[in-house]
Amino acid sequence: MKILRAYVLKEHAAPLAVAVSGLTVVALVGNLVKLAELVIAKGVSLFDVLRLLIYSVPYLLTFTLPIACLIAMVMAFGRLSSDYELIAIRASGVAPARLVWPILTVGLVMSGMMLALNDRVIPATHLASRRQLKAIGIKHPTAYIEAGAFIKEFEPYVLFVYHVDRQILHNVRIYEPQPNGPTRTILASRGEFEPLPDKRGVRLKLYEGTVDEWNPEHPGSLYKVSFGTYTMNMISDAEAGKRIGKKLKEMSFKELGIERQRLQAEGIDALPVSLELHRKLAFSFATLMFVAFGLSLGLSLHHHERLVIFVWVLGWSMAYYLATIGLNAIALKGWAPPWLAMWTPNFAGGAFAGLRLWHTLRR
Repeated sequence: MKILRAYVLKEHAAPLAVAVSGLTVVALVGNLVKLAELVIAKGVSLFDVLRLLIYSVPYLLTFTLPIACLIAMVMAFGRLSSDYELIAIRASGVAPARLVWPILTVGLVMSGMMLALNDRVIPATHLASRRQLKAIGIKHPTAYIEAGAFIKEFEPYVLFVYHVDRQILHNVRIYEPQPNGPTRTILASRGEFEPLPDKRGVRLKLYEGTVDEWNPEHPGSLYKVSFGTYTMNMISDAEAGKRIGKKLKEMSFKELGIERQRLQAEGIDALPVSLELHRKLAFSFATLMFVAFGLSLGLSLHHHERLVIFVWVLGWSMAYYLATIGLNAIALKGWAPPWLAMWTPNFAGGAFAGLRLWHTLRR
């Protein structure tokens, strides 16, 4: 029996590895175009971009691993069924249920791994990714700037650029709110960043523009100053480091619990914190639920029913994640408690998968 269990588990290893790798690569493709632009058009180091790519892998695994488990279950049992090995196993007096428990145990172990991933690895890589982006923004500010959007990273300035052509900014607008007067506005036809001599920051050099200055002698009035070249320091490493704080996605379970208690003690609604905590927990155990459903699907479908298998896998995955998104929105409206909203897809999916598996094993 041990040999048979090891054989069945071995049959699942290769499809699982292929499915995880393939799905993760496909998910990364969406980021590759944007990251390639950073290297080609913005002059960012390839090593820095590869680090960003690596940092995104753990988060993607929370989506790709459960789906890969589902695909691996279907592929492995589909092959066993097409080669009549399942019939041979039944004929030898071994009930399929005796093969199910080891696989469910593996699913539970993988859920435990996902729990550790959501608690430690993903928060750390999220924070590391933001710090890397900040470092890239210091060395290559144009890589940080998106045309047509307000950029608030260069405090106290608010920057707006209509067009970015490699290292040149076109039609630049800079707003500097004043505590005792109207907002100071700087307009320039073009601009470019250059490093400071100490390499700890950058300066923005603007060309052919105007500055709207507040006249302190005549409150409420402005005067316009034209310039050919205007230079201003924008950011430094020290300032960037101080502004990096942890977001909810970058907190461990313990930190989320502490943050929730702090907010509740101050009379602040801690709903977003509770949602993030339960989302991470629920996503961790989604792997076990996907494994259970994959088992029921693989044991009941024949290998030639490829279209049916594809529909089931796609439909199940979409239903789970769309339900999670929808229930998250419902919880944010205050129509359901966070734990119920985030765990309902797991409860419903687990119940359906368990009943289907039980029915399949009884046949």
